[in-house]
Amino acid sequence: MKYQTFNEIIFSTSRTVLLLLIYLNVHWLSAQSSLLDKEISIKFQNDSLASALNKIEEIANCTFSYESIDSEESRDISNRYTDVPLREILNELLVAYQMYYRTRGNTILIQTDAKNGQVRGKTNDQNGKPLPFVSVILKGTQYGASSDENGNFSFYAPESDYIIVASSVGFGAIEKNITIIEGETVEINFTLNPSSENLDEVVLVGEREIGYVAIEQSGATFGSQDLVDIPQSVSVITQEVLIDQQVRQLGDLVRNDPSVLVTNSLGLNEVLNIRGYDLDNSSSYRRENLIFQNQAQSPFENKAAVEIIKGPSAIRYGFTPPGGVVNYVLKRPTDRPYSWIQTFGDTNGSVGIHGDFGGKLHEKFGYRINAVVAREATFVDNQAGPRQMFSTFFEWQPLEKLRIDLEAEYQYRELESQATIRTNSFDASVTLEERRQLIEDFDRTTFLGQEWGTYPTRNFIGSLGVVYEISDNWSVQLKVQQMNLIRDQKDGRITPGSLQANGDFQVQVYFDPAQVRNPFSMEAFVNGKFSTFGLQHQLSVGGAYSKNPLSFNGGPNSLPILGPSNIFAPVIYGFPGTGDVLSPEAGLTRDGMVFTQQAFYVTDLIKVSKSLEVLAALRWTEQKNEDVFNTNGTLQTSYKDHIIVPNFGIIYTPVEKLNLYGSYSLGITNGFQIPGDADNFDEGFLDPVETEQFETGLKAEVFKNGLLTAAYFDIDQPLAFIDDNNIFRYGGSQRNRGFELTLAGQINEEARVIIGGLFMDAEIDNPTEPGINGNRPQSVPEFQLNAFAEYKLPIKGLDVNAGIFHTGDRFADNENTFEVTRYTRLDLGARYGFNWGNTNMTARLNVRNVTNNEFLEGLAFGLFTFGAPTTAIFSLAVEF
Repeated sequence: MKYQTFNEIIFSTSRTVLLLLIYLNVHWLSAQSSLLDKEISIKFQNDSLASALNKIEEIANCTFSYESIDSEESRDISNRYTDVPLREILNELLVAYQMYYRTRGNTILIQTDAKNGQVRGKTNDQNGKPLPFVSVILKGTQYGASSDENGNFSFYAPESDYIIVASSVGFGAIEKNITIIEGETVEINFTLNPSSENLDEVVLVGEREIGYVAIEQSGATFGSQDLVDIPQSVSVITQEVLIDQQVRQLGDLVRNDPSVLVTNSLGLNEVLNIRGYDLDNSSSYRRENLIFQNQAQSPFENKAAVEIIKGPSAIRYGFTPPGGVVNYVLKRPTDRPYSWIQTFGDTNGSVGIHGDFGGKLHEKFGYRINAVVAREATFVDNQAGPRQMFSTFFEWQPLEKLRIDLEAEYQYRELESQATIRTNSFDASVTLEERRQLIEDFDRTTFLGQEWGTYPTRNFIGSLGVVYEISDNWSVQLKVQQMNLIRDQKDGRITPGSLQANGDFQVQVYFDPAQVRNPFSMEAFVNGKFSTFGLQHQLSVGGAYSKNPLSFNGGPNSLPILGPSNIFAPVIYGFPGTGDVLSPEAGLTRDGMVFTQQAFYVTDLIKVSKSLEVLAALRWTEQKNEDVFNTNGTLQTSYKDHIIVPNFGIIYTPVEKLNLYGSYSLGITNGFQIPGDADNFDEGFLDPVETEQFETGLKAEVFKNGLLTAAYFDIDQPLAFIDDNNIFRYGGSQRNRGFELTLAGQINEEARVIIGGLFMDAEIDNPTEPGINGNRPQSVPEFQLNAFAEYKLPIKGLDVNAGIFHTGDRFADNENTFEVTRYTRLDLGARYGFNWGNTNMTARLNVRNVTNNEFLEGLAFGLFTFGAPTTAIFSLAVEF
């Protein structure tokens, strides 16, 4: 009898669940209003209502049913619609005839003799200005309309009592009671407030998933805040960008921000560098603002957006590096039934299917479910493996002012581990020129690892969130999250100092099974608005706690050497124990490191006048580090201290749609881990150190749905380096000053762009070390550029896109002896949307590195990571 392994059971279960979800949603949603959501293009020229409906039947593949419509009179319908939902066209056509409709399968029933009444009114924003494109609908029905450019709306519906709902992206929905009487007109108006004005300030329902530019962010402040209203640079990569660019990993999306570099260790986790500073795997990556341990790639299928918060973030997150923080925002339940299924693949051999399902089981209970079953492959030969992901998000609102969120995410991923070339891989006799030549001659698709060397990783995260609206101006929020990450790591590596000029090296075993990380994090805070002495305050007061332990299986004290190999002709060995080399044996599981943090904070955004706001914030944080870097090998406290950090900012609005800002922030970063080739490696970590930043910039809405940001920053951090005595320590500082410019959004009906550039002057200031003083820090380019544009062609449903990504010269070491030349990558792509029956379908093709340019992509932590060759990524999505 053949027994299934755990992975086979997970794969089979995930596949079965996904297929079941697809089956249920296809059959359930076939009875829903997908027909009315179909976008069509049509032109009417002096048509009667009957002839207009006949034209719609031909284009939309539907059937109208009605008792009596004069086919010749009233030939006065003249209009053109381009990619407009059928629902909106029917609402506009039938309102003039005092008719309403309902659907039954693929048939639209028009009521011509019903007892109906008219509803009309106007939608305004909080300043009294007309608000266009607001959806006004009778709750639980299909009767409604969208407001026009002047905020006016009008439609007919059967007489009865209803609840009418007005909603728009970025604004809180409003509900009112209404009674419709035959032959009468009901006048009703709506004033909508931005979503940050009410409970919806933490509900990003759908907004993060639409368009190329976001209105709000939640990673830099406590609760959601408009991007233009914070004195800090934040990039938000929306879900629509993630889908259009077919993002599979973190490195795919950060290319949309010129301040970010990625070191992509294939098969392992990715490491980011923001504004010239490497992020910390334990503190710099967040998920809904709580800790995400970056020892495994995060899935993007259940993400609504990714926020890149730049600069010191100690006010929000405590001990973090000065470059910034990455925050993952989750997809939330949808108001209407939603079903989206995508099959995908690439020329590396990846293939998979993703299902995304949302809706409401009850008026007060919503859901969002994502599932993935895939085979993942990289551009390295024979590096491939399974990936399964399943996530759920449930939203329950038992009371009008109370919302409870419960979500969970599971992912399993396994790939062979690629042996990487590092700055310390070379033998001391290999000259700089020979080292450069080895890097240049190496075929990036060559697998240098061992067939038994894999990196299986299981990751589970669950969280509970509670939001209670105390009053119109005050709310309290609480969120707790538990993560469990298990990885078994064994591989064959290049022994440090063994790589020769001809490519020879010694294969060393790395054996670290059953690594377990169980970070727990929570935060609670109160948000409120009030006025004192003519000043308006937005106040946040709260606290946070986290405990991030690492447990590992005590392996051998010395790692065995398997034998010789060559980077141009790799040698395959059996797992240790099959020959003369003894097999490494796992020891008992024990605690390795524990990071514990607790904090209290207060922030106040003060509106001094209509054009001037001031931010003041303080945070008290206590950090405790425990590790086993001592002669006894037991857990002991290596650091425990607290710090108070301030943050000050000012926002000035000289004219509408233009904000100028400036800010000063003090931060504190976890101490650097001492590298293995330093003589003081046994000491584990350096102590945490303070950092500071000054930033000034502007944010402007330069066109509809387009945001321009410009920022100058000056960041200073103590420098950690290996001195002439081979001791890793602090000395001097690394100061990065730079200017960044980004533009994202919809230029016109045809074109959307994401453009950015960075110029950075980074310098080491360490007079006691003349060998590095005045040099550019390792891995930091002087210039970076990104430009991505999408254009809608005259051919219905067809969009094309192109991206150019440039990174300037860098150095692989602080001594500036190993220079890595600049590179430019060109991407091309296309998207084609079409209808198949009543189903909306979209085909996408993205070709990355079209010119097959060979380049080094990442240099973090001494790794030489290679950019991928020409790769085509393709997908077919179905929306029901």
